[in-house]
Amino acid sequence: MAVFTKINSKDIKKIENIFNLGSINQIKGIKKGIENTNYIVKFNSTKFILTIFEKRVKTKDLPFFMKLMSGLSNLNINCPRPIKTKKNSYLFNIKKKKACLVSFLQGNDKKNLTSRDCYILGKNIAILHRASKRLNLYRKNSLDVKSWSKLNKKIDKRINKLSKNFKNIIEENIYNIEKNWPKNLPKGVIHADLFIDNIFFF
Repeated sequence: MAVFTKINSKDIKKIENIFNLGSINQIKGIKKGIENTNYIVKFNSTKFILTIFEKRVKTKDLPFFMKLMSGLSNLNINCPRPIKTKKNSYLFNIKKKKACLVSFLQGNDKKNLTSRDCYILGKNIAILHRASKRLNLYRKNSLDVKSWSKLNKKIDKRINKLSKNFKNIIEENIYNIEKNWPKNLPKGVIHADLFIDNIFFF
């Protein structure tokens, strides 16, 4: 279930007033997803996606993602385009949480991918990555190799029920990986949240 934040008629009116898009005549929650609240919103006859960012997302990172989507859209990458408010901002507040409105993309995900699907996916991801080099954007990777040990410390010791000393084995492996991590690797903006629900085919 991905509708963690409920929207009422007062909220709908507020959203209408934030944008120059007319009246909202349809709003429907999207059940897929695990992190944020998402709605399909129709202003008159045009569909958009309303995303309300929940607790796991860091507010300071949101402007980066908005600029990235906008920049990629301007480079003809088929990704959601964030919509600016009347105040010329991509982000706004709803229910004391940050939110954004983005363009609606036609398409559906697939439960089973063929080798042809994977080829098309790989080709398009490469195009996205090459396009991102043209954008002057940078964000520190919050899940890089140096963060893994901290994440492992948060794992409950009950994981050792799966295998003897499993937690320590993970820690030793992380140490060895970090110690032998190659230097001077190429750097750039990538799609690091690529899983089957994030792939639309049309």
